[in-house]
Amino acid sequence: MNWYVSAKTGKDSNDGRSPEAAFRTVQHAITAAAAGDMLVIAPGAYDQDLPRRIGDARAAKLTLAVAGSES
Repeated sequence: MNWYVSAKTGKDSNDGRSPEAAFRTVQHAITAAAAGDMLVIAPGAYDQDLPRRIGDARAAKLTLAVAGSES
């Protein structure tokens, strides 16, 4: 399953299952995901400790991808 994260347009009250319904925080996506899932992270400014969150995702056996590019 893919989980989408966007600091610009996401909301943690979304279901995170599409770019249009992305979560706002990486931590919320990590909590929702299961081992083997992929987090698709949109470019943007993330207020959280992103390197730590990436480490948490890898420890949870999640795959990470960066979506698109910021204009």
